[in-house]
Amino acid sequence: MPRTRISIALYLCLVFASGMLVGIVSNRLYATNTASANNSPRSMSEFRKRYLDGMRTKVGASEKQILEITRTLDETKRKYDELAAQEQPLHDKIQQDHVEEIKALLNDRQKIAYDNWRTERERAKQQAKQTK
Repeated sequence: MPRTRISIALYLCLVFASGMLVGIVSNRLYATNTASANNSPRSMSEFRKRYLDGMRTKVGASEKQILEITRTLDETKRKYDELAAQEQPLHDKIQQDHVEEIKALLNDRQKIAYDNWRTERERAKQQAKQTK
Protein backbone atom coordinates (compact mmCIF):
# COMPACT_ATOMS: atom_id res chain seq x y z
CA MET A 1 0.00 0.00 0.00
CA PRO A 2 1.64 3.27 -1.08
CA ARG A 3 2.13 5.97 1.53
CA THR A 4 0.38 9.21 0.90
CA ARG A 5 1.97 12.56 1.57
CA ILE A 6 -0.46 13.19 4.39
CA SER A 7 0.47 9.99 6.24
CA ILE A 8 4.19 10.75 5.77
CA ALA A 9 3.68 14.27 7.10
CA LEU A 10 1.69 12.87 10.03
CA TYR A 11 4.48 10.40 10.90
CA LEU A 12 7.08 13.16 10.71
CA CYS A 13 4.99 15.36 13.02
CA LEU A 14 4.59 12.48 15.49
CA VAL A 15 8.35 11.82 15.51
CA PHE A 16 9.08 15.54 15.95
CA ALA A 17 6.49 15.89 18.74
CA SER A 18 7.80 12.83 20.60
CA GLY A 19 11.35 14.20 20.35
CA MET A 20 10.17 17.51 21.80
CA LEU A 21 8.38 15.72 24.63
CA VAL A 22 11.46 13.66 25.51
CA GLY A 23 13.60 16.80 25.40
CA ILE A 24 11.25 18.75 27.67
CA VAL A 25 10.98 15.94 30.22
CA SER A 26 14.74 15.30 30.32
CA ASN A 27 15.49 19.04 30.59
CA ARG A 28 13.02 19.34 33.45
CA LEU A 29 14.53 16.33 35.20
CA TYR A 30 18.08 17.68 34.74
CA ALA A 31 17.10 21.16 35.96
CA THR A 32 15.43 19.71 39.08
CA ASN A 33 18.42 17.52 39.96
CA THR A 34 20.88 20.34 39.37
CA ALA A 35 18.90 22.86 41.41
CA SER A 36 18.50 20.54 44.40
CA ALA A 37 22.19 19.57 44.29
CA ASN A 38 23.32 23.20 44.22
CA ASN A 39 21.14 24.31 47.13
CA SER A 40 22.38 21.85 49.72
CA PRO A 41 25.54 22.72 51.64
CA ARG A 42 28.48 20.43 50.90
CA SER A 43 30.20 20.73 54.27
CA MET A 44 29.56 21.84 57.82
CA SER A 45 31.57 25.02 57.27
CA GLU A 46 29.38 25.89 54.28
CA PHE A 47 26.25 25.10 56.31
CA ARG A 48 27.53 27.29 59.14
CA LYS A 49 28.30 30.18 56.77
CA ARG A 50 24.83 29.98 55.19
CA TYR A 51 23.21 29.75 58.62
CA LEU A 52 25.03 32.84 59.91
CA ASP A 53 24.32 34.73 56.68
CA GLY A 54 20.63 33.89 57.09
CA MET A 55 20.69 35.07 60.69
CA ARG A 56 22.19 38.37 59.51
CA THR A 57 20.00 38.96 56.46
CA LYS A 58 16.68 37.25 57.23
CA VAL A 59 16.56 37.63 61.01
CA GLY A 60 18.56 40.84 61.34
CA ALA A 61 20.95 39.63 64.03
CA SER A 62 23.63 42.10 65.12
CA GLU A 63 27.33 41.24 65.13
CA LYS A 64 27.22 40.84 68.91
CA GLN A 65 24.36 38.36 68.52
CA ILE A 66 26.27 36.60 65.74
CA LEU A 67 29.18 36.05 68.15
CA GLU A 68 26.79 34.50 70.70
CA ILE A 69 25.14 32.40 67.99
CA THR A 70 28.60 31.21 66.91
CA ARG A 71 29.38 30.16 70.48
CA THR A 72 26.04 28.33 70.64
CA LEU A 73 26.81 26.55 67.37
CA ASP A 74 30.24 25.53 68.72
CA GLU A 75 28.68 24.16 71.91
CA THR A 76 26.01 22.29 69.97
CA LYS A 77 28.65 20.73 67.71
CA ARG A 78 30.64 19.67 70.75
CA LYS A 79 27.54 17.99 72.23
CA TYR A 80 26.79 16.17 68.97
CA ASP A 81 30.40 15.02 68.73
CA GLU A 82 30.23 13.66 72.30
CA LEU A 83 26.98 11.85 71.49
CA ALA A 84 28.50 10.35 68.35
CA ALA A 85 31.55 9.18 70.34
CA GLN A 86 29.28 7.52 72.92
CA GLU A 87 27.21 5.80 70.23
CA GLN A 88 30.20 4.63 68.16
CA PRO A 89 30.77 1.36 70.09
CA LEU A 90 27.10 0.43 69.67
CA HIS A 91 27.27 1.30 65.98
CA ASP A 92 30.40 -0.83 65.58
CA LYS A 93 28.74 -3.77 67.39
CA ILE A 94 25.68 -3.61 65.13
CA GLN A 95 27.92 -3.44 62.05
CA GLN A 96 30.00 -6.42 63.23
CA ASP A 97 26.85 -8.46 63.89
CA HIS A 98 25.66 -7.60 60.38
CA VAL A 99 28.95 -8.77 58.84
CA GLU A 100 28.90 -12.02 60.81
CA GLU A 101 25.30 -12.76 59.76
CA ILE A 102 26.15 -12.15 56.10
CA LYS A 103 29.28 -14.33 56.30
CA ALA A 104 27.23 -17.15 57.84
CA LEU A 105 25.23 -17.27 54.61
CA LEU A 106 28.28 -17.49 52.32
CA ASN A 107 30.61 -20.31 51.31
CA ASP A 108 34.40 -20.04 51.81
CA ARG A 109 35.09 -18.60 48.33
CA GLN A 110 32.30 -16.04 48.75
CA LYS A 111 33.59 -15.05 52.20
CA ILE A 112 36.97 -14.14 50.72
CA ALA A 113 35.31 -12.15 47.93
CA TYR A 114 33.03 -10.46 50.49
CA ASP A 115 36.01 -9.45 52.65
CA ASN A 116 37.81 -8.05 49.59
CA TRP A 117 34.70 -6.16 48.52
CA ARG A 118 34.24 -4.68 52.01
CA THR A 119 37.91 -3.60 52.01
CA GLU A 120 37.43 -1.84 48.65
CA ARG A 121 34.32 -0.06 49.94
CA GLU A 122 36.13 1.05 53.10
CA ARG A 123 39.03 2.46 51.05
CA ALA A 124 36.60 4.34 48.80
CA LYS A 125 34.83 5.74 51.86
CA GLN A 126 38.14 6.90 53.36
CA GLN A 127 39.17 8.54 50.10
CA ALA A 128 35.82 10.33 49.88
CA LYS A 129 36.29 11.65 53.43
CA GLN A 130 39.78 12.91 52.56
CA THR A 131 38.58 14.79 49.49
CA LYS A 132 35.88 16.65 51.43
